[in-house]
Amino acid sequence: MPAAKLQVDARPDNGQMRPLTLYGFEGSVFAHPVREKLCSLGLPHTLVNCARGSANRAALVARTGRQFQVPFLVDPNTGVEMSESVDIRIYLDRVYTTSGYTPLRGGSYHYG
Repeated sequence: MPAAKLQVDARPDNGQMRPLTLYGFEGSVFAHPVREKLCSLGLPHTLVNCARGSANRAALVARTGRQFQVPFLVDPNTGVEMSESVDIRIYLDRVYTTSGYTPLRGGSYHYG
């Protein structure tokens, strides 16, 4: 789902990238900011619902080989697979913006 307004330094070719995959679930306060970042950068992506009781949850644990944790991002454009909401957002800014600048400051996240 494209954002109403793209981040000003989003790369112009982001829409042509292979879709990224984000594992999470609707109520996750950690996955939500990553979803917003993907949209603000205009990146095609697929959301994999890992709600409690979902077969996707077990598949994610099998894939990562560790305890269940979301969000988890798979980027087929770079081969990167990672977790931790803040780390993912920093990664997305560094790879998918023209400036490489990440506005993460003091534990809060601001656009601009």
